[in-house]
Parts: sequence; C-alpha cells; structure tokens
Amino acid sequence: MTDRDLNGLWCRALAEELRRSGVCRAVLCPGSRNSPLLFALAAAFGDDAVSHVDERSGAFIALGATRLIGAPTLVCVTSGSALANCAPALAEAQGAHLPLIVVVADRPWELHGCGAPQTMPQVQVLRGLVGRECDLGEPVASDRALRALRSQVSRLAQGSGPAVINVPLRDPLVPTGSWTVPEGMSDSAVNGRKKPGEPAPFTRLGVSAPVLGRRGLITAGHGAVADRVLHLAEMTGYPVLADAISGLRRDDVPRLICHADALVSGPLGRERPDTIIQCGDVPLSRAVYEWLDRAEATWISDEPDGRNRDWLARAGTVLNSSRRLPQSHGVDAAWISAWQSADSHANQALVAAMADSPWSEPLAAHLICRHPAPRRLLVANSMAVRHANLHCGPRPKDFQLFANRGVNGIDGQVGTLIGLASTGAPGPTWLLTGDLALLHDLPALAGLAKVKGPGAIIVLNNGGGGIFDYLPVASEPGYQQWVRTAHGLDFTNVAAQFGLTYHRVADRAGLNAALAAASVDQAGWRLIECDLRSATDTVERHRALVRAMAGMG
Repeated sequence: MTDRDLNGLWCRALAEELRRSGVCRAVLCPGSRNSPLLFALAAAFGDDAVSHVDERSGAFIALGATRLIGAPTLVCVTSGSALANCAPALAEAQGAHLPLIVVVADRPWELHGCGAPQTMPQVQVLRGLVGRECDLGEPVASDRALRALRSQVSRLAQGSGPAVINVPLRDPLVPTGSWTVPEGMSDSAVNGRKKPGEPAPFTRLGVSAPVLGRRGLITAGHGAVADRVLHLAEMTGYPVLADAISGLRRDDVPRLICHADALVSGPLGRERPDTIIQCGDVPLSRAVYEWLDRAEATWISDEPDGRNRDWLARAGTVLNSSRRLPQSHGVDAAWISAWQSADSHANQALVAAMADSPWSEPLAAHLICRHPAPRRLLVANSMAVRHANLHCGPRPKDFQLFANRGVNGIDGQVGTLIGLASTGAPGPTWLLTGDLALLHDLPALAGLAKVKGPGAIIVLNNGGGGIFDYLPVASEPGYQQWVRTAHGLDFTNVAAQFGLTYHRVADRAGLNAALAAASVDQAGWRLIECDLRSATDTVERHRALVRAMAGMG
C-alpha cells in the first residue's frame, strides 16, 4: 500500500496493527473526517471489511460478528455525534465483556470548544462504557511517535472488553500532490512487525479446596465457558442447569437440565442443594435464581476471565486458572435421578401441552424454538429470551443460540443479526424478536440487502410491551396508557420497504408453513409476523404451562 500523505501513513499503521493483533472484521461507516481511516482499514481487512451507513446498527453488526467468531471486531465512525451512536452497542459489549473496538476520527484540538461544526468532546466521553481508551493525537512525522502508535494500538487490540481509539486528523484529508516518507524513518515504524500477536493460552481447570457436597448443581449462564463446564460436570457428577443463552443445551452435556424455570416451582423447589457451582452469569430465570439464593449452599463462582459475576453476593470461593477443586467424594444418586426424571417429565408435559394448544404466544415461541432448521438463533430481550429459556431443548453441538445479555437492552437486535449472518457461516440464521425491539431497530434492516440468506426475522407482535403484563404494575391504573404502550402497528409495509418476503401468520398451520419456507430458501430474507394481538390470555397460558411442566396440574 502506497501512502500519499502523513494521514495515510498514520492510518495505515493503525489499520495494520489492528489486523495483525487479531481483529477479525471491520464495519466501516462513511464520513469525511474518517475517510483516511476508511481507505486504510478497507485495504488492511479486504473481504473482512463491510460498509454500513448507520453508526448505531453498524456497531451492533460488529458486535454480532464478535459474538459468533469470538475475536475482536471494530467499527469505524466519523467525528461528532457518530461516536455517541455507538453507545448502545458499547454498553452491551461492556456488560457482556466483548472486545468491540470503536475507531473514531476526531477534529484537531484547535477546532474544539470554539463552535466548529461537527465537533464535540470525544476523549473519555464514553469512559463509563469502555475499559480501555487510546487517544492518539494528530499525526506527526516522527519515528518514535509512529512506533508508539503501533505499540499502543497492538496492546489495546489484544486486551479484553470494549475499547475506543480516538484519531484526530487535520486537513487536507484528501491527499494532494506527492508525498514521500521522511528521511530517517525506520522500517519498524513505517511497516511494523511482520508477525501477528500470539493469543493468550487457555488454562484448563485442574483439581484442591472447598468441600463438595453430595447434592450439588452446576449452573451455566450467559458467558459460561463450555470446556470448563464440561470439565466440572465430569469431575463432580452434578446435574447441569443450563440457560438456553449459555450455548450449553447440547446433546454432549452430561446430566443436562433444560427446564429449571418450571421445576423450581414444583416439588423440586422444596429441596435444597448443598453446593452450587456458578459458571457464567447467574441464571436468567427469576424463579431459579431466587430459589438458589435461598439455598444457603456452598457457592463457588467460576471466573476464568477475572470478572465478578456474583451479583447475588453468595460466592465464598472463586475459581480461576490457579484455584482448583477437589475430586468429588460421591453424589447422591437419588438427587441426580430426581432432577433427570423431573426434567424428562417437564419436557413431555411441554410437548403434550403444545400439541393441542390453540394459537397463542407460548405456542408460537415453542414452534420457533424447537424448529430444527436454523443453525443460529438470535433471541431478543424481554419475552423472546424468556420464551427461548422455557422452550429450547437439547440441540446438536453445531447449533448456536445468541442473545445480547450484557445489559439486556432492547437495542440493536437486527444489527446483531446482520453481524451474525454476514460472517458467511452455512445454514439459516433466525432472529426471534418482539415487536417493540424490531421497531426500535428498523434502520438496520437496510443492511440485510448486503447479506445472503437464508434467514428470517420472526416477530411476536403482541401489540406493545407484553413482558409488563407479567409484572405487578399491570394492575395499576393507567398501565395500558403509560406502560403497556400499545402501538397499533404491523410490519406489512416495513417488509415491502426493505425488500423482505413477508408472511403474516395467525395460526399454527400458517407459522409452520412460513418456517418451512424460511428453511429451504437459498437466498433472501423473510419477515414472519406472528399476530398475537387478539390473544388476551397469554400470561395465564404461560403460567398454566409452567405448572404442568412442574408436575402441579
């Protein structure tokens, strides 16, 4: 790559070090001030660079790719409010501890604080959402400065969690005339190192310390490390209560329990574990984590990345690469049998109830979550993720389920979907979302045109904030006006606007047919709207289903 000016050299050095340090994908949002960065990043990332017009959803596209690939990604934005539009995705990345890097162009110092257009304070403006920030300063023709740039960017890119790199650039942004590298500039400054950085080694949990009881449980929540969960399960012999979003509802997980959401409200809820090993986040279900909280058991938190996930403040032992557990001295066979038998009964009750269920939100969620076609399923927050937790059973190891549970926000579901699908992994990618979450992210639908299918957005349209119907606030005067916020909208014209094949379904047969069509498409995207606005008994149907699964009628 030939540098045509100092901005070009500066930005090329930055782009090279990001690529060499393991950043796997670049989402480039167009602008003027960041144009030198756009050209440098496009050259460095080649086919792994994609252009997207909207910074907010662009950041979520990068986040989705990070979730799937497990390596850092970046989004490049221009100066001004563009950086603020990355805040929702950075909040999610911060909560989920994902390595999303925002590379933002800035105006030089002399334009700040004096009313210059498209200029705002950018250094540390998002400091509450990022653990690492690098403010490079304006480009200078200095060997030491260029080597320092490479070093600082390389260190930042190989860290963990979200980060921001602020890059002030002076005019002229578009190269003018000829330019040559200043004399005396070393090759290490101009071209950098030739080898990418080595990834940090994973240290497998070994085997010494707290006493393990005979009636223990392993919980696997969002962020659980699969290898560690499997190793702990093998070592202890405990049942594994896996949230759907843990990715561990797999057919290779021993003593897997999928229906704890329901089981703790039945006879098993009267039992108490004596040992709890928490892997990843605390379980999603309020019923489950409140039951665990009441147990007063020996609580061990597995924290291989050093993050404190113990928001229940119960952990007495923290596992990391240096802390080891002893071999279990035996597990109560009746305890294991009770969990496995109850889980099997819960699944049978679920399948039976859904077999003759009328059209309802639980039925729609069940048909979607149990469908064998998708290779990747992204579930939005609020009710979608809770439906998935109740209805998703064991799947093959190559099936992947995702959710943005870092801060559980409504933001960026479509953008994350695009990021997942744009990596080129084979098979259908589906998004299960509520109507409000989809309305919140409509601009991102423009990006679907650049992504090959098959894929589907399946929206449960219950006419507003259906999750609030489950809460005490639903009985308050003014609830329908101020909290439930019925919008009266459907998605027919949305699908037409963005070139999506549209299905409106209002019964079992219609949904099955739409899902079948989404399974065989070789290209293109479908929007399947499950119209549930006439289903007025959703909360009671859900609660009755949970009671049946728990063996309580």
